[in-house]
Amino acid sequence: MRRAAAGFTIIELLIVLIIVGILATVAAPNLRDFVVRNRLKTAASDLHFALAFARSEAIKRNAAVTVEHNGGDWTQGWLVKAGPDTLSAQDPYAQIVITTRNAAYGSKTFSAITFSGTGREGSSDGVAFIIATAEYPMIPARCVVLDPSGRPTVRQDKNGNSSDGCNI
Repeated sequence: MRRAAAGFTIIELLIVLIIVGILATVAAPNLRDFVVRNRLKTAASDLHFALAFARSEAIKRNAAVTVEHNGGDWTQGWLVKAGPDTLSAQDPYAQIVITTRNAAYGSKTFSAITFSGTGREGSSDGVAFIIATAEYPMIPARCVVLDPSGRPTVRQDKNGNSSDGCNI
């Protein structure tokens, strides 16, 4: 008596491969958006932490602490400094664009943010960091807004136009 061969037929294998291909095609754009959104969230969280850390150190030391970009702009990362000492450093982010404005979203750029010993930020009108990606403009920007009192907050762009900041 002959036994039937165990295993898959070539037709069954092709059908499974076609189904997997269709599922991968549908899932790939959503996965890309997920990765980009998380990259923006991470950059905003890291910048928020650096600003809060600098403010805390300024109050603790009762001395000026500065957050400055590391290179040509904020996209290249940043440093938290107390005098000549570097307290913290952030590496650059890939495919992220970080621009600065004043808190009213006027076109004012900042190369450094200085907290006084009281924890207040040096400029009178606050600072907004707009964190976006140029490759995927449909993904909302994140903003880290630093009010004149020195408290940072994170916002998400609500109108889909990162050029005007994160207006709600």
